[in-house]
Amino acid sequence: MTHPKKILYLDCPSGISGDMFLGSLIDCGLDIKRLGSQLRKMKIGDYKLGARKVSRAGVSGVKFDVIYKKRRGHEHTDDKTFKGIVKAIKSSGLSARVKEMSVAVFNNLAKAESRAHGVPVEKVHFHEVGDIDSVVDIVGACIALEELGIDEIYSSRLAVANVAPATAYLLQGIDISIAGVPFELVTPTGASLLKTFSRPQDDIPPMKVLRAGYGAGSRDIPDRPNLLKSIIGERQADGDADVVTVLEANIDDMNPQIYEYIIERLFEAGALDVYITPVIMKKSRPACVLTVVSEPQTAETLSGIIFEETPTFGIRRHTAGRRKLKRKIVEVNTKYGNIKVKVGSWKNVISICSPEYEDCKRAAKLKKVPFSAVRREADAAARRSAQEHKRGETGIC
Repeated sequence: MTHPKKILYLDCPSGISGDMFLGSLIDCGLDIKRLGSQLRKMKIGDYKLGARKVSRAGVSGVKFDVIYKKRRGHEHTDDKTFKGIVKAIKSSGLSARVKEMSVAVFNNLAKAESRAHGVPVEKVHFHEVGDIDSVVDIVGACIALEELGIDEIYSSRLAVANVAPATAYLLQGIDISIAGVPFELVTPTGASLLKTFSRPQDDIPPMKVLRAGYGAGSRDIPDRPNLLKSIIGERQADGDADVVTVLEANIDDMNPQIYEYIIERLFEAGALDVYITPVIMKKSRPACVLTVVSEPQTAETLSGIIFEETPTFGIRRHTAGRRKLKRKIVEVNTKYGNIKVKVGSWKNVISICSPEYEDCKRAAKLKKVPFSAVRREADAAARRSAQEHKRGETGIC
């Protein structure tokens, strides 16, 4: 039995830092003692973890802290180079997944520091980021994601102010808004966590909410609660759900012959769907709306193609939650030959069977029969096959 994917949604109206991230997950139920025992598998000095409830603008959240005791000899934090930190992670007793995720976060951080300061990645020397608390924040965040079983992470638009050079590079591709405060809202650690794991998403993805929690920042902000909100949920077991980006462009002055080429190019670049809707615009001019549905990470590439290939001056862009039938491709044997059929089901009941067009076309020509006859035969064969499979699973003879 497959379990629904677990989603973490981050609401970031006051930015993000590593301690806010961990604080919000502790508020969601992460066991701080378990977190500490896992972190001790990586020898990075003498410290302890703290978590306390605080109030920010009247809203309660968890403030996570790394409290130093002392430093012993020449331990990991004395080597603040990217190479040294990666070595410490890989030589630890942490799980393979936590090691992989932690190295990925530091790799993104090192690339940003490299670009900001003009030095090779292997020679990047972390300053504050190499201290014990920052290493705990990053590795601890990766431990938390594994402990809570998080499969996917999405984030809202990110509020930023007074951005450091490395942070600016990490924020490339992330939706931001500018907050009028005189101090840093997004730390390099927080930005690197988002860069590595999160997909931008203004709306909460469709899910069943399991837990919610708040991680508190270090100071109060006059016009907003300085909190990061985490919502943990799971996708519905029946059917499937995901998040897509929808792009729309009005076009009223292009040769219609070009549409075929544009549609082909958009699909080749990763569009999930492309369609054209006729409309009447101002002054009763006939026009078309070009609509492209895409994965969030390919939306920028597809927007570039639309601007390159059409005369539009602007693209509307919004995010949509999408529910889908569970689907699979089966090949069925019919009197006209083997035909592939896409089968969609809802709550374990077949909702639709869609025989593949090219297979039906080929069989109809070869057998010299109507296309509709091949399609009906393939549909019926797919449903019979599904019923036989279901009886086999339940032991019905």
